[in-house]
Amino acid sequence: MNRNQLEYLTKTIEKEIEMGRLKDMSVRVLKQNEMIYDQCFGDYKEDTIFRIYSMTKPVTATAIMILHERGLLDLRDPISKYLPAFAKQRVLTDTSGLVPVKTPMTIQHCLNMTSGLVYPSLEHGAGRYLNDISNEIEEREAKGDPVNTIELCNMIALAPLMFQPGTRWFYSVSADVLSGVVEVVAGMNYGDFLKKEIFEPLGMNETSYYAGLGERINRLATVYQRRADGILEKASEKRLRGLGAFTCAYATTYEGGGAGLCSTMNDYTKFAQMLLHNGTLNGVRILGRKTVEFMKTNQLTDAVKKDLWFESTDGYTYSNLLRIFENKGAAGFSGSIGEFGWDGMMGTFFCVDQTEQLVALYFQQIVEGADLGLRRRMNQIIYGAVE
Repeated sequence: MNRNQLEYLTKTIEKEIEMGRLKDMSVRVLKQNEMIYDQCFGDYKEDTIFRIYSMTKPVTATAIMILHERGLLDLRDPISKYLPAFAKQRVLTDTSGLVPVKTPMTIQHCLNMTSGLVYPSLEHGAGRYLNDISNEIEEREAKGDPVNTIELCNMIALAPLMFQPGTRWFYSVSADVLSGVVEVVAGMNYGDFLKKEIFEPLGMNETSYYAGLGERINRLATVYQRRADGILEKASEKRLRGLGAFTCAYATTYEGGGAGLCSTMNDYTKFAQMLLHNGTLNGVRILGRKTVEFMKTNQLTDAVKKDLWFESTDGYTYSNLLRIFENKGAAGFSGSIGEFGWDGMMGTFFCVDQTEQLVALYFQQIVEGADLGLRRRMNQIIYGAVE
């Protein structure tokens, strides 16, 4: 890679900081296991710990695939096989109210976000049900009435679906349900499973749920919010706590599969490199080559792909809790077909490109999320450096 080209990353980020649109950021690029670019901007350091929010989801997909490889579950199993509270799910329709599901929600539906579940929202009926459940969870946690992971899943099961499973795509709490499936199948707490099967083998010793940070909480990255003029200021605790139960911004007694992990740039780099090398890193095998190949294979029909509504998924499909690159023109930068990864609510991002043997990670902490125009510019700078 052309290291001089990558210096445009530095210039671009420093300009954003100068204009007040960024405060702190960490960026890393590896090519064929060699560190090509590694910079911390602002107050971030190499050991800064980040709330990675939805970058928890690819870890959850990996956990499910570990159990899948061992023959302990079938991706087409109904969720109700492991969590009986999902046995009598209903769909909230515009014309007939609540109706029974035609096809049971499966593990694969949850991996592909075609389950019919949603996130809490006041903008649609199913979201309002889940918003009430989120509020109940927060109220219980606040008064010391703990909610464990299985109970979290059972509460999710009370909310109606937005659509019949498998018929549409909608980003949701599906990955949180999968953490409950892992607990039932593995017979241990979800966080303990991740530590035993993924974090300890890979040497991801700084990665845990917020409740497990202990003294490391002092290294937690500052979170910012945007003023009306776009300039950043430190986010208040009230703002963070107002993000809802499923963001797990603070310590919770449950361990969701959709958000909640905290990690460092070094730790998550190891996870990304493991995926780059088809499930193995430094002689440690987490997954098999064919399993990683399956993870990065599109499983959505063309009709369902039309439901992808994130700007960050322009040019991508989505399967196994990962975005998967399909169309350079629609994406707006010259990436590689088949590149995959995901990002987090506050702007954390990673991608794995097996064609170019490249891994890129951007870490920031802004409540409103990433500036996607900036992200596309950064992506193009990186791919412009490939020779």
